[in-house]
This record gives sequence, structure tokens and C-alpha cells, in this order.
Amino acid sequence: MSTDSLTPEPIAVQHASAMPDLTERLAEVGDLALAGIPLPRTLEELGLQVRRDLDLIQYPMKSWVLPKIAPDGSKALDVLIIGAGQAGLATAFGLIQQRVMNILAIDENEEGREGPWGVYARMETLRTQKDVGGIESGVPSLSLRAWYEVQYGLRSWEQLYKIPTDIWRRYLDWYRDVIGIPVRNGCRMIRFGPSPTAGLLEVEIEDAHGVRGKLWAKMLVLATGIEGNGARHVPDYVASIPKSIWAHTHEFIDFEALAGKHVAVLGGGASAFDNAILAAEAGAQRVDLYHRTPLLRPANAMAWGEFNGYLAHFPDLPIEERWRFTRQMRKFRGGPPLRTIARAERAANLTIHAGVTWHGLGMQDDRPLVHAADGDIAADFLIFGTGYKVGMELRSEFAEHVDKIALWRDVFSPPESERDDGLLRACYLGPNFETLEKQAGCAPWLASVFNFSHGANLSMGAMSIGLSGIKFGIPRLIHGVTKKLFVDDSAAYFEGMKIWQQSENVYEP
Repeated sequence: MSTDSLTPEPIAVQHASAMPDLTERLAEVGDLALAGIPLPRTLEELGLQVRRDLDLIQYPMKSWVLPKIAPDGSKALDVLIIGAGQAGLATAFGLIQQRVMNILAIDENEEGREGPWGVYARMETLRTQKDVGGIESGVPSLSLRAWYEVQYGLRSWEQLYKIPTDIWRRYLDWYRDVIGIPVRNGCRMIRFGPSPTAGLLEVEIEDAHGVRGKLWAKMLVLATGIEGNGARHVPDYVASIPKSIWAHTHEFIDFEALAGKHVAVLGGGASAFDNAILAAEAGAQRVDLYHRTPLLRPANAMAWGEFNGYLAHFPDLPIEERWRFTRQMRKFRGGPPLRTIARAERAANLTIHAGVTWHGLGMQDDRPLVHAADGDIAADFLIFGTGYKVGMELRSEFAEHVDKIALWRDVFSPPESERDDGLLRACYLGPNFETLEKQAGCAPWLASVFNFSHGANLSMGAMSIGLSGIKFGIPRLIHGVTKKLFVDDSAAYFEGMKIWQQSENVYEP
């Protein structure tokens, strides 16, 4: 390909220098359209390109999963996905690519508020780099960059620092629509277990009005995010004050209602800072942010591991190595990004109490009284950015199965110097996110439950907890689900092959 003509040469004679020549030419003209390479002009046109690209790579195109009838006479789902955030949507798309079409994702939130992005992700931008990619599963026209450039131009992408949170949420809405992912909003799972019909799972659900029902599926994928295997963590002394005057950063907070109020925030992570900043910018009379680390390090503990070897092959490490890596990650005390810290420092009504802990809480004239290491203060509202704790027993939907699910403490005994009781409570998963039995034969149906939530971290690394790893986690997950769908029904497929061999349609025209 020459620099004076961008007409592609036949594939057979393209050479290694073609990409550098194209890159140089694009740098000169600054715009793909000016370079003679047509771009979609609207999201509608981009959607058509997505469908065209999917059509080009659709082989083999037949839907292949054998149907199964549920106890109520309906056709059972092949896969039910719990959660329709980025992980749930990417799971659905991965299954569709493999021609597993009889699927459904359910999410307890209303449409557009699935996952953290429309609820409690209060940072200005995502923490990851803008080009991290992953949920487009190898389809470039489905990528965030393609979506962004159609609306804002090529130069805008080049000038973009990181992905604004609202942009990511809007992209996920488009992603869901353009693929046509079936989602039922306002619907949550309240329990699951084996169905009376062999080979099916029974899932009890509840809608936004409290009406309960049941769904049946061959496979269940838990794409339930950071709380999927545990609960929000708050100090025990929070029990001494009314819930109306405090919130965890994971919850909905009416920041406008905090105008003119005194707000106290506990936590040194990015989330605590984000909430303190929003309270200050919403007009709080005063915001006090406390964190126990004297000097925050503006770094993400996972930043070191953003390379293919670690992200793709962490689950291939021996069990003791996975333990050591994860424990070392937990020991790293990272803080908010520099831009977040700078934004906090610019707020005149926000005071940061570095290296200061809270010893407890009380009440004074119907206001929460904070007993801090540097003195007591009476606030109007408290925000806890104190993270999450892992424990299957903390989730009501797992309650009846905890004694059957394999945990790390059931399969691994670390040296006493490396002991971490919090990690030992994590679920121990198979190589494709499948849940394992604590004892062989006690609950074989658990192998049809795939845990693609934060609780998979110790077994699988970063594959399910962020965009950096999801690119590597989805193929593993989809491989495990489709493998089990086929292997479980292999006898029926074998009989189908024999019937086909005896039919008149065996010979191609």
C-alpha cells in the first residue's frame, strides 16, 4: 500500500509495512473519512455495521442446545444470567456468539441503572484506561471506541483522557440494544436450587411489586458484581445510630439534600473520596473525610497486573501461588487517583483527616456524634466508604447451600504466616468459574452454577471484577457453560447423529 493511495492491495500481496504506512497517512489527514476510509455517520449506521460484522463471522450458525421442558410445561432456559451490568451483558453476547440463544438476564434495577454506573459509581471517569476494551468480544464495530468516534469524532477519542462514567453507561445501553440482549428489569433472584426435573435448576424470583414466580434453566450464571458473594462492610458501632442518617457508598444518596449540612465520611479509597467530593460540591456546609492511612498512595493495586500473562493465566497457577498473589494484592494500600485527590483538595468546604480513625459513634441532640482520634464532631449525615466483605453465608440466596459449596478453607491450608481468614471464606471455583461441591456427590448440580462475580477473585484473578480482566474471563466462562451444555446431553447428541446418518438428507447436493 503506497502513501499516495489508500486503495487496499489484494490480500495475497499485502506486506508487513502496510499498517505503518496507513498509520502515517492517518496522522497526516487526522480523520479516517478524509483518508478515504468510510466511517459510519450515525449510531444507526454503526448498528448496521455491527449486524453486518456479526453476519460475516456467524458460522456455524445453527442454534444447537437441545430443549428441555420445565415443570410448568414451558420451555426451560438454556442459561439464566443474574445481573445485567457489563459482566451480564458480555456473558449474554458471548453465549449468543456461540449460538446459545435461549437465554435471559434479570436485574433488580430499572433499565439504564444496571450495575454501578447509574447508581453508585460516582467518579468522573472510569479507573481503567480508555482503550481497555473487552466486552466487544473481537467485534471492532461493537467497541466503545467505534461508538464514541461516530458521535464525537476521531480527534475527540485521541484527546480523551479516560472514559467519563456517564459515557460508559450510555454505551452499555446501546450495546444491549444493538445486540438485542433479552433482559428483564425489576426482577431479582431470591433463591435457587436443583429442580425436580433432572438437569434443570429452579430459580425463585421476585419483581419490583413483590410478586414471586419461578424460572427454570439448564445453567445459571451469577454476574452479580462486587456484592455477589458477600455484603457491604460497615463498622459494628454503626448499629448505635438510625439508618436514616447514614449510608454506605454503594447505596443511593440524595446529595442535593445534603446542602447546608455537615457530612462526615469514613474511608481512604477512591469511592470514599468520590462521595465526599460530591457532598462538598452539592453545597454541604462542611465535609470531613477520615482515613486511617497517614499517606495515601494514588495507585490501584491491580495496575501492576494489567498484562496478558497475569490476566489470562492467573487461574492456571498452582493453588498456593494464587493465594500468595492475591494476599499480596490485598496488602497493598492504594488510594484514589491523583486527579481525584486534587479535586478533593480544591473543595474549600472539604477537610481531609489523614491517618485518623474513628473509635465509635454516639448521638447528640438527634445528630450522630463521631468519636475520632483527633476529637469528637457532631455531624448531620455519615457516609461509609468501608468496602465489602466476602462470605457466602452473608447472601440469603446461598444460605441453604453454604454447607455444600466448596470454599478455599476446604481445599487449602496456608502457612500460618500467610493466613487470611477473609480469603479462606471465598468460594473455590473450577477452571471455568463453575461452583464446586464441598464433598463429592453432595450437590453435583452446583457444577451448573457459574460464579462470575467479585467472589471469584481468589480462584480466577481479575477476570470478573473489572474491564481489565473481563476480556479474558468471558471466553473462559463461555467455554465452561457451552462445554457443560454439550457434555451433559452428549448421549442425546449421539442418538441424533445416528438418526441423521440414516436419513435421506445425509448427502449434500
